[in-house]
Amino acid sequence: MSALPDGTVLLHIGPHKTGTTAVQMAFHENRPALAAQGVEYAGASTQPMVEAMAVASGQSFAVEHADSGLRRWRELVDEVHASPARVVVLSSEFFSEASPERVRRILDDLGPERTHVVVTLRPVFRILASQWQQYMQNRPLLGYDDALDYAGWLDRVLNSPENPGVTPSFWKRHRHDRLVQTWAEAIGADRVTAIVVDESDRRMLLRAFEDLTGLADGTLVAEAAAENRSLTLAEVSMLRAFNRRFLEHGWSAADYTRYLRFGAIRFLLERVPDPAEERLLTPQWAVDRAAELGAEMAGGIRASGVRVVGDLDRLGDPTLARGVGDNTADVPVPQEVWTRFLAGLLVAVVRTPGVPPPPTRTPGPLEVRVREERGMRAWGSDPEALRRRVSELTAQVERARRVDEVSRAALLAEVARRVAARAVRRAPRLRRTRRS
Repeated sequence: MSALPDGTVLLHIGPHKTGTTAVQMAFHENRPALAAQGVEYAGASTQPMVEAMAVASGQSFAVEHADSGLRRWRELVDEVHASPARVVVLSSEFFSEASPERVRRILDDLGPERTHVVVTLRPVFRILASQWQQYMQNRPLLGYDDALDYAGWLDRVLNSPENPGVTPSFWKRHRHDRLVQTWAEAIGADRVTAIVVDESDRRMLLRAFEDLTGLADGTLVAEAAAENRSLTLAEVSMLRAFNRRFLEHGWSAADYTRYLRFGAIRFLLERVPDPAEERLLTPQWAVDRAAELGAEMAGGIRASGVRVVGDLDRLGDPTLARGVGDNTADVPVPQEVWTRFLAGLLVAVVRTPGVPPPPTRTPGPLEVRVREERGMRAWGSDPEALRRRVSELTAQVERARRVDEVSRAALLAEVARRVAARAVRRAPRLRRTRRS
């Protein structure tokens, strides 16, 4: 595969669950090697998530001011145009959620005459379980019917794909033929490359990006941690139960985003599940239906005329499915799961600084209270001692594998729960005081 010409902006739009994290980490972690070969990975972090969400869908995280994302997008565009690199790479799966009108805006901002769009693809049946449990991690931000478990969601999404009535972003992201066609119509089929991921060749995806950017073989090295693991069945069951209580209490989506989505859940995902723990399984009927839709998508992508790397037939081959079967109705939740989840909440709370948040952020009432209590030194006479206890807790939970090894961790986690609950109860009174 020939490299893209000098002066190109390579825009990788995902979509989600197609190896995007591995690609983004490989570019981000190897910036010096990229620069030595004339390639720049735009942005300061692994991906410009906030910027991509703002320009592609007009959305933002619950903790972000609505206008901060577009301001940051304009700054990112300026960085791209000012770069002296021969190839600039921009990657975020959230670009895949852009409407045709927003696609044109993105391309106009970057310069359609120099942009090349890359779409990474996996069979939908390899995406379903991972995408559903990701939705559960974002549950308070979704209009989701909590009567729907995974099997109910599959029925709604696969058997009524034109009107699922639930998680509408799924087919916006994963009707891959329409995604490819939308961008090809906006920029031209000759400026779009679709890469069909082959999981049997672990280097295939990164090698394709090396070829496109003209990087030497082996420049893009994927860290083992770059591969997002999915929640186990026990973990997602625990999280669904927690989310129901969270929503019943009417607590803030901003606090969920900071303390749960990017706190407790990430901490939970750092654990290594026991091999015997049951994974989320996809029933055979759903695999077969997803394969039918995948075959339709493959035909549409072929007809679009874009360049294809890999085998499009993989999208409709049900023999490539993994994790096929029926889930256990009532799965026990290991104590280590909820202990680590609550420990992650404690870590996130303790790491909240005792100063006001940046002006671009909108904190929830829990975060407001935590920041004020930290600022008033209400956490004890020796905050450093508390930090040391958190470090000890983290190390202990990471080592824990038996119930009797996590008793102390559970006790400290219960302290975190009570602190968080107390802060939430006090937050309304705090807001009333401020208004008076």
